[in-house]
Amino acid sequence: MPAAKICRHQESILKNLALPCLAALSFSLASACGGESKDHDSASGGSTGSGGGASTSGGSTAISAKPFPFPQNKKPPNCSLTTVANASSSTQSAYNSWKNSFVVAAGSGLRVRRPGNSDDTVSEGMGYGMLAAVYMNDRTTFDGLWTYVVAHFDANKLMNWRITSAGATASDGAGSATDADEDIAYALIAASKQWGSSAYLQAGKDMVNAMYTYEIAGDGMLKPGDGWGNTPQTFPDYFSPAYFRVFAAVSGNANWSGTILDRNYEILKNVSGMYGLVPDKTTTTYQNMGNYAYDACRTPWRIGMDYCFNGEPRAKEYLDKIGAFFDKIGATNIGDEYSLTGMSVRNNHNMAFIGPAGVAGMAGFPSLLDGAFSYGASGGGSDQSYYTQSLRVITMLMMSGNFIDISKL
Repeated sequence: MPAAKICRHQESILKNLALPCLAALSFSLASACGGESKDHDSASGGSTGSGGGASTSGGSTAISAKPFPFPQNKKPPNCSLTTVANASSSTQSAYNSWKNSFVVAAGSGLRVRRPGNSDDTVSEGMGYGMLAAVYMNDRTTFDGLWTYVVAHFDANKLMNWRITSAGATASDGAGSATDADEDIAYALIAASKQWGSSAYLQAGKDMVNAMYTYEIAGDGMLKPGDGWGNTPQTFPDYFSPAYFRVFAAVSGNANWSGTILDRNYEILKNVSGMYGLVPDKTTTTYQNMGNYAYDACRTPWRIGMDYCFNGEPRAKEYLDKIGAFFDKIGATNIGDEYSLTGMSVRNNHNMAFIGPAGVAGMAGFPSLLDGAFSYGASGGGSDQSYYTQSLRVITMLMMSGNFIDISKL
């Protein structure tokens, strides 16, 4: 796999299989076999779409939806929300700015572009966009992004990780990336709740099954993708345990909330050190490769969800370390790379690092939480790149109580 893939590039998948009736799951999926179709307009400027920008999305068959129109302002059971005033309106503004800057038409769909990288698209961006759109109740954008994902599947029905501005798979862009696949699958499952379409649920379930086939090692470790990283290596920040509990319920595969969850928490514990600063990449024997940089920076957000939503003690152990580290530095002073021993390597300030640190603040560091949210609300600093602004939106949704736990709906 080319070196360009190693930093900040990920992506999505999906398969189109029949969805059987799912009985008696705690995620309330039994109703997927019937019901009345519903649309729900956005409460804050998002618009509804037709229910499917691709043949695999939307549709008239419904599930028993429990929509969550923006804003929710819903405190998770184990964490605090920011106390910054007008948090939801600031989040709405951040989303509008992100969408206006980075979402563009592409054929019959929409894509998230990277202006600083020859205006290409990476699958991680599609995942962020679908997450943001479903939580903002913006169905038109969601369906347009999903259409583009489906159009760029690889042979395994997973999205190739990098697509040129002309719509072709880049020469170094073949194969999927696991973290983006997770985000897209979770977004699809959330969409089935938000808009009452069982076709989204079907697509999410199919994606979860495809990930299990192509992106999970025999011991439960997350592979980097479906076509690269077959040597024993993994990215700690790809681990999204709150998602995996939902994936177990949707698929009926208990390995997601058992072996896979436990193995990746074991990896996290072994590489997080005294400050919670994980490397960008590690191996099965914990030979760390890289600093806490532009991959690793997402870890507090992903682990934070599991503590905030589920009270997972292993997540709290991690958040206590990294939250204390960044709380001592102060939100606005957080730089954009650290050694694993806590030494600052670069001191550029942006929301790729400050936003996820703020999510860690939700677990007991209110000054860190409010400082990070305020930084995002004020525009997120001078770095207005695709990556930092995408994470600005995602983490502001979380800190304001608008990235909610769909499994409890």
